[in-house]
This record gives sequence, C-alpha cells and structure tokens, in this order.
Amino acid sequence: MKMHKQPTPDVPLVVLDDDALVAHYAKTLFDEGTPVAVVSSNYYDVVPFMLRNNGHTVALVADVDDTTQLAEAILIVEQRLGHVAAVIRYEADLATAPHRSSVHSASAA
Repeated sequence: MKMHKQPTPDVPLVVLDDDALVAHYAKTLFDEGTPVAVVSSNYYDVVPFMLRNNGHTVALVADVDDTTQLAEAILIVEQRLGHVAAVIRYEADLATAPHRSSVHSASAA
C-alpha cells in the first residue's frame, strides 16, 4: 500500500533582528497557529517562541548575514515544517510575504 504524504505548507522564515513590524508579523502568525520559522542572532528574541511553542514553529539562533548559517536554518525549517517560501527581514518584504492577511492585521496593531 502506497502512503500519501500530506503536502507541506509554505513557511515564512522571519528574521527578528531588524524590524519591529516584521517581529509583530511573526508573533501574529504564531498566535494564529500558522506554520512559521523565526530566526535571530539574539537568543532572547527567539525565547518567547520556544517557550510557547505551538508545534507549528521553529525558532533558531543564527546570523542570517552568514550565508552558511542562513542555509542551515532553511534546511532545518524545511525538514521540520515545510518549504521555506520567503525570508522576511524588512518591512518591504512583507508585501510579498506568505499569509499576507496576517501582514494586514500586524500592521493594524
């Protein structure tokens, strides 16, 4: 019998280092239970996502300016959650972010 694998969702990888609106977008996705990956060079930025992990979140500490660390983070996220559809780092990235409806609720806050 052939087993059919559930399709994996497109997952945004959200960088928490640079933009408060982007961090709020990640929190909104997290609170909605939408699969999301968060990464920061600062451990304390990812701790809230680790402590309240809902099973749909990967929280990592990495320097995204280091291409090797970024590639490793993407690989980990894709193994655990699904295809990384976009890396969201700056407010301008939110225009093309997956789950754009969450962007609107994040910018309204």
